[in-house]
Amino acid sequence: MPRRLSLPCDRLCAMYEAGATTITLARLYDCHPATIARYLRQCGVTLRTGRFTARPFDEALFRRLYLEEQLPLTRIAIALNVSVGTLGNWRRRLGIPPRRRRA
Repeated sequence: MPRRLSLPCDRLCAMYEAGATTITLARLYDCHPATIARYLRQCGVTLRTGRFTARPFDEALFRRLYLEEQLPLTRIAIALNVSVGTLGNWRRRLGIPPRRRRA
């Protein structure tokens, strides 16, 4: 038989809004993070997303550096302050084929 939890809305909301994660709160109250999320929603809290927000990028600059100047991805990543993986995602999203490896 499942146990019934009675979590204090005010304290739960205060801790979450102060930066605590659902995982941290679940460990504190000995329950599942989904239970914490459900209680927070019932208390009227808008949950934070666990994903990074998409970073805007200058498509023209990326195309110029990658296609025209043919800089290595590591140099482009440093210039644009992003990871090489992010550049790969941008390239695929724009439909730009990968360059061939140099011999």
